[in-house]
Amino acid sequence: MYVDLKFRITTEDSVPVDHGYHLYAALSNLVPDLHQKNKIGIHSLRGKYLQNHHLKLRTGSSLVLRTPVEQIFQFLCLTGKTIQVNQAKIRIGVPQVTALLAAPTLWSRLVIIKVAGQNAAQLDALSFRASIEKQLSSYDVNPEGKVDIRKRRTLKIKDKVIVGYEVLLENLTEEESFQVQIMGVGGRRHMGCGLFTAYRPRNKKMVTDMDETIGAGRLWNR
Repeated sequence: MYVDLKFRITTEDSVPVDHGYHLYAALSNLVPDLHQKNKIGIHSLRGKYLQNHHLKLRTGSSLVLRTPVEQIFQFLCLTGKTIQVNQAKIRIGVPQVTALLAAPTLWSRLVIIKVAGQNAAQLDALSFRASIEKQLSSYDVNPEGKVDIRKRRTLKIKDKVIVGYEVLLENLTEEESFQVQIMGVGGRRHMGCGLFTAYRPRNKKMVTDMDETIGAGRLWNR
């Protein structure tokens, strides 16, 4: 059984929109076993989008780890610690456990998945969709008519830039929804990639780039 372990955080600082690697590195300093725990996901931090490609972390922002229930205890040591993510100093509070919800529509800000024979410059949405559909099929998730490839995004790891896309999965059954949230899609789960959360649009208007950056809708399981 998987859950989201949610720590309230306190800071007056902002972090880069692309902060997945920095957050993973900071947490690994406190929990070195994160390097070996491939089943653990670290959600991207949420905040208000600033014009300099940073997020201003707001009151009530959280650090969220997706983890098997039996591994929760390994992360309790984070409580009360301060980490540095890029230039931001973030104090970690007391955690709470949040159950995953079987929502029919799931969203991931960034999915990174291998596409045979293509490098970052060649990567296109059509071949990217095919790779996602192949992985979903391996989970016994029927991908037909369910995969919506959205904005092209990148993840920077030191001097390396990895390309992926924002992805929406629709019309999932209850079992499929749980399976996707547990397994994720693609790699780099430790850096916020391929993790899906329940989603619905705020209204019928087109979502703006700013809204996409901070969450693109209300997340039912946050």
